[in-house]
Amino acid sequence: MTQTDAFAFKASGLNAFLFADVGIEQNGSTLTVLSTLARLGNDPWALAAEWTKMPNAAGVDRLTECILRMPLSGPAYVGARATATRLILLLPRPGGQVANRGSLAELNIPDWLPLAAFCVFIGLAVVVSTFTAASVASTAAMPPAPIAHTSGQGK
Repeated sequence: MTQTDAFAFKASGLNAFLFADVGIEQNGSTLTVLSTLARLGNDPWALAAEWTKMPNAAGVDRLTECILRMPLSGPAYVGARATATRLILLLPRPGGQVANRGSLAELNIPDWLPLAAFCVFIGLAVVVSTFTAASVASTAAMPPAPIAHTSGQGK
């Protein structure tokens, strides 16, 4: 049976880059890096993998050229280099590092961690409020200390 590479790119680290928005086309739809590279006849994954090995400046130059060849709206053309600079930072670098992550969803944290953090926060809030309430209650329950009156006159 032949194996297919249809799912080989799921964990490639290139998805944040390839599925990032480039800009708005003249017809109003959003253009991604993936569709930009594919429309120009490139294999998006192969080209993105190649760009991970080159300096950021070279990748920015190449991506800017690709963006300028797309049917984008006017503002997207003006900001093509800035867009390319932002997008190139989403590429993973040798050693498995990504220069800049776009969102917390890409951090690969376990699904249970946010819930655990929330539970810890609630638990701490309950403990603090219990001690605060106990402290206030014990202070309120204490009788006032007697005030010693001294008179300036001696007997």
